[in-house]
Amino acid sequence: MSYSAQRSGRLAVLVIVGLLCLSSSIGVVHAQDQRTGGSITIGPDETHDGDLEVTAGTVLVAGSVDGDLTATGGSVTVTGDVAGDVTATGGSVILEGTVDGDLTATGGDVHVRDGATVGGVVEATGGAVTVDGTIDGATRLDGESVTVGPTATIGDDLTYSGDETAISDEAEITGEITETDRNAGPAPFSDVSLPDIPDGAVTPLLNVYLFLANFLLGAIVLVVAPRFSDRVADRGIERPIVSGGVGVATLIGIPFIIGALALSIVGIPLAFIASYGSVFLLWVGLVYGAFVLGTWGLSVFEYSHRWGGLALGLAVVSLANALPYVSVLLVVIALLGVGAVIRALYEWRVTSDDKQGATPMPVVSDGAS
Repeated sequence: MSYSAQRSGRLAVLVIVGLLCLSSSIGVVHAQDQRTGGSITIGPDETHDGDLEVTAGTVLVAGSVDGDLTATGGSVTVTGDVAGDVTATGGSVILEGTVDGDLTATGGDVHVRDGATVGGVVEATGGAVTVDGTIDGATRLDGESVTVGPTATIGDDLTYSGDETAISDEAEITGEITETDRNAGPAPFSDVSLPDIPDGAVTPLLNVYLFLANFLLGAIVLVVAPRFSDRVADRGIERPIVSGGVGVATLIGIPFIIGALALSIVGIPLAFIASYGSVFLLWVGLVYGAFVLGTWGLSVFEYSHRWGGLALGLAVVSLANALPYVSVLLVVIALLGVGAVIRALYEWRVTSDDKQGATPMPVVSDGAS
């Protein structure tokens, strides 16, 4: 297959994958509105159609949500009406309005106030959990302190557990009332015994694990992109100082890029992606840096082998990680690898542009027959 045909095939695959990702993301955005900010308020005269997901320092829903509400913040207050379920997590979660569905609340202070109504099941967990409103479904309360006030109405069973509990005799509870010990019951996997590992074996086992994890990543990049990996090794060996400098510049520039993205609400998800991407880039840089180091080590003996270079370099990385005062070498290796990767990507891009811009030389006839 020709180079142009391979390129066209890869481009077609990328276009198809991109369209699939775009269509799925559009469907998610349409189905659920996501809002992020310092303070998010749904005003008293505002009605939100569909599900709503909110993440903010302060969340206030005074209007109506015609769907499910998922809210996370320092404080979450619902004084309006929610047609679906509510899942709220915050320092304080306060309900003064109406929830037609279920309520799941977790916070330092969870309070279903007098006048509030929940049409479904309530599960509340927190430091202080208080119910003074009306709950039609089964209710489960768990907290350091649990209070069911005299104005509370629960139309089904009540299960509660807390270090301090107060259930008012004036509260109207239709179903059974069950108190459970929040400290009782075996811990998960309590019957599973793990073998004792000597302290002296922890570090060697950890180094073996890190070696295998790094080798797995290195094997993936060597199999997927062998020629690119060779180019990375060449750039790192030919001009290691330049590659290291590029790696340092990249490391310094990443926080500025993440900070610039985080300045806008739209860029906050991209900032999270960039943060995790930078960590992965450093890991790839460490593995590629080890590959550069191992390839150079084999070249001293006039020997060339991709897998051998990877194994030798990662062995040096494991040794540096195990020895005290030498682990700083890992940073140097990672910066070398990051810089070599950036340089190889840049040169690959320039080479691709040159190939696209090249035009065939015209054929000039000398008139000879």
